[in-house]
Amino acid sequence: MNAAELSQKLADSADTVAEYLLPRGKRHGAEWKAGSVSGEEGQSLSVRITGAKRGVWRDFASGQGGDLLDLWCAARSLSLAEAITEAKAYLGIRDAMPVRERREYRRPLHSNATRAPGRVAAWLADRGIRAETVEAFKVGEQIRDDKTYALLPYLRDGELVNVKHRNIDEKRDMRQEAGAEPCLFGWHLIEPRQRVVAITEGEVDAMTLHQFGIPALSVNAGAGNHQWIDTDWERLERFSEILVCFDDDDPGRKGAAEVCQRLGLERCKVVRFGAKDANQWLQDGACGEDFHHALKEAKPLDPAELTRMADVMDAVKALLHPAANAHRDPCLLLGQREFDWFEFRPGELTVWTGYNGHGKSLLNNQILLGLLHQGERACVFSGEMHPAQQGKRLVKQATGLAKPSPAYIDAVGEWLSDRMWLFNVQGSATIARLLEVFAYASRRYGVRHFVIDSLMMTDVPEDGPGSMTAQKQAVQKLTDFAKRFGVHVHLIAHPRKGRDESQAPGKLDVAGSSKITDAADNVFTVWSARRDESDPETDKPDACLELQKQRNGDVQRMKLWLFFHRDSQQFCTSSHRRPTRLVDYSGETGLHLDSAGAV
Repeated sequence: MNAAELSQKLADSADTVAEYLLPRGKRHGAEWKAGSVSGEEGQSLSVRITGAKRGVWRDFASGQGGDLLDLWCAARSLSLAEAITEAKAYLGIRDAMPVRERREYRRPLHSNATRAPGRVAAWLADRGIRAETVEAFKVGEQIRDDKTYALLPYLRDGELVNVKHRNIDEKRDMRQEAGAEPCLFGWHLIEPRQRVVAITEGEVDAMTLHQFGIPALSVNAGAGNHQWIDTDWERLERFSEILVCFDDDDPGRKGAAEVCQRLGLERCKVVRFGAKDANQWLQDGACGEDFHHALKEAKPLDPAELTRMADVMDAVKALLHPAANAHRDPCLLLGQREFDWFEFRPGELTVWTGYNGHGKSLLNNQILLGLLHQGERACVFSGEMHPAQQGKRLVKQATGLAKPSPAYIDAVGEWLSDRMWLFNVQGSATIARLLEVFAYASRRYGVRHFVIDSLMMTDVPEDGPGSMTAQKQAVQKLTDFAKRFGVHVHLIAHPRKGRDESQAPGKLDVAGSSKITDAADNVFTVWSARRDESDPETDKPDACLELQKQRNGDVQRMKLWLFFHRDSQQFCTSSHRRPTRLVDYSGETGLHLDSAGAV
């Protein structure tokens, strides 16, 4: 358990911990009051023991403060590591993993390195490293075979653990002591009660940060080797925040992500400087203020799924105050009328339902033509209808005519050639194969609308043991597909059989699992008066399209009364029943259109 996790555990028991550390203090409302960290009577020290800030303390006389782990250090005069051990014992926390047997490592002999180095000091000075920093890190110099090496000692707990030999004229000429323990560089300069530390990819980068008062360590073997985590694990537990300052290149970014994952995403942040690494930024002219600002702006490596609500406010503004030229999703289009209370958004599933023979598939075809008219592309699976019969309906609806001429039919075919595709299988198809072909159509042709008419024509069972689970899983696959590819899926679903068909079904009447409409983003029902074809046309509507659910829109329920034009198979929004021509063609004899494109 690291320091941040332990501090939270202590805060959860803030009242008892405060009394334990400051037994001569007294409770005053939401705070525990004492005279000082040594536990004297008085009220200059305050520990919050309830509320969102429980566990936070402040000694107003001395200016000290922090969390309960800091108070443990101050009240007991302990190092952070010692306080962590005591606090774990107090809370009864035992490490989950048994202590494993430690490897034996060779400790390097003290070399004949020259202190107060000459060429090495000049090399580091050229990189902006001051003499006092070189002295603090105890950097040495060694001449070997007429080559000058900087000796970088890894000191920890008063012991020389490792030494890196670096040729100052040839970066690739670098080695560490054979058999030495992998550990972090710079431990001897980290204060025992330090709670925040930076970890860099190179020793000179750690020196750079140290110069500006930033406690820093460096890895020993670059961004891809993390053996130091194993050997320094217990020492790293004391840090509540770790600032990962790896190089801004592909290996550095990959290594930083791996380090954050292993040390804990909740306490690690990734730092980006104005150059590839800290020392290069120093050489480019960055000052202390720049480095401290970069650390302040460090970002946690949040999981990809985690997003701040504040980060979506631009999208919120775009929804409420769209720009005049802003992209909009295609709307519900019937005839020449646009109903902007409903848009076909990418990543959504719409369920269309209605009694058998009430025209749900027919109306869906017409709505699909409206989407194609707005520049969309579609792919349709209908295991119940032969492609030629589907085409016959589409041609009538696209032209507004009962029997357009062959030339006009060719014009419709040309218009549909780069707009509409069929999943051409008669009978049932598997959901897996449907989605495989749909995925290809999306990637290859940019298709954005996919129709399944209906779930009964797939391998998903209607009833029987396991059918509800199978239906739920199938709909989950459809919604996942819609979101992954940014497309809109249209699922035509049958309702349960009712006592009569005089009333339109609701979304709860869809046959099968309730998860079908639960998972859907939108639900439409289609109902028809089913008048006899010999009946004369009246001013009364022939059908009703009803929106019963819209998860992401402002309008949740809406009825649209429709009038059916039999010859064109079109549903019209006016009792005049004047069909609309969606495909332009000037060669049809006897065709007359008004200014709105109506026949």
